[in-house]
Amino acid sequence: MKWLRQFVWVIGLWWLLMGGTGCALFDRYKPVFNLSLHREVRRDAFAPESSLVQPVYDVMGRNEHFVSRFPIVDSSCFGEAELVRGDNGKWGLRMRLDRKGIGLWRQATGEYGSQTMVILLDGYFCGTMMIPPYDESGYLMLPPLWSELEARRIASHVPSNYRKANR
Repeated sequence: MKWLRQFVWVIGLWWLLMGGTGCALFDRYKPVFNLSLHREVRRDAFAPESSLVQPVYDVMGRNEHFVSRFPIVDSSCFGEAELVRGDNGKWGLRMRLDRKGIGLWRQATGEYGSQTMVILLDGYFCGTMMIPPYDESGYLMLPPLWSELEARRIASHVPSNYRKANR
């Protein structure tokens, strides 16, 4: 009985140490290549201390965009992705929306139609697109912003991100 109590203490201590130090063991449950689409907003439309907007920057840190902190749709709404070749030699993604995503996208196209939306990948700026009119296809077309390798990597993680976000 004494050995069982010691074993439980050791396991509990190990769990606290690994969880408290941010062990990489738990990172496998986090989404990677996490796409999110945010509405671009004017900074002067909100108070300076507002927590509803956040600045995002391009890779070089030159262009600043202010976006709503909460995405319109994100990886929790994308069930699968297909690669689509663009005219500029880059690749876009055709994302299949789930039921929740279809409802959110329908609402966004009605409320924010033809406004600018910012595409973030793991919280970093990728590009912008205009919110197109709503169609009943259940798909969302992201513009060609990535090389073929990048687009394939993003598309390969879409199903696992969907499962992780909706378990």
